[in-house]
Amino acid sequence: MQLADLLLNGKNNIEILPPDPERVKENAEFFQANDQSAFGMLIHHSGGVTVNGAVRLLGSTADPNYRDIKAFNEQFGGNGFVILGDDIFGGIFALNLGLLPECPGNMIYFAPDTLEFEDMEIKLSQFFEFLRNSDLSDFYGQFSPEEYEALRATNVEFNKVLHILPPQWSAEFNTEKHDARAISVDEYYRSISNG
Repeated sequence: MQLADLLLNGKNNIEILPPDPERVKENAEFFQANDQSAFGMLIHHSGGVTVNGAVRLLGSTADPNYRDIKAFNEQFGGNGFVILGDDIFGGIFALNLGLLPECPGNMIYFAPDTLEFEDMEIKLSQFFEFLRNSDLSDFYGQFSPEEYEALRATNVEFNKVLHILPPQWSAEFNTEKHDARAISVDEYYRSISNG
């Protein structure tokens, strides 16, 4: 089975970016990941993945316009989890390796409305199916469907995230109108790690 079998030909618009062979070799060795596991497929068979212009998964890449999974985790990862990707709204998708001890091996999501990691109650292969066929506007229910579509259509670059005001965690946040501008993922990740 290939990564494409798990992600493509569903209802969502998914693009798998080509991997860099040297980065594949280094990343596979670092994570001890073979290409038969869902995690290994992401490393071996992609330089990143985009889903509906809203979700981005990390892969093995040397392209500065994207993000290499090993290099990015060395910079922003933490004990007990591996960052697998994020979304344009400030959410982070990660593989739980002990951060939440009650759900080892599950996908966890850093929610920008709570500023905490939450158990998604699914494994990585199920997460791929979620990305392939789910109505993602339902997942981002803090926005109205119309605002979700408008924000998604802004074509935020892979290395950027929307800085949304009022913040999603604040009492002032509502689903009607927000100021949103793209900032670098480095700036965003530094802000939440220091906050």
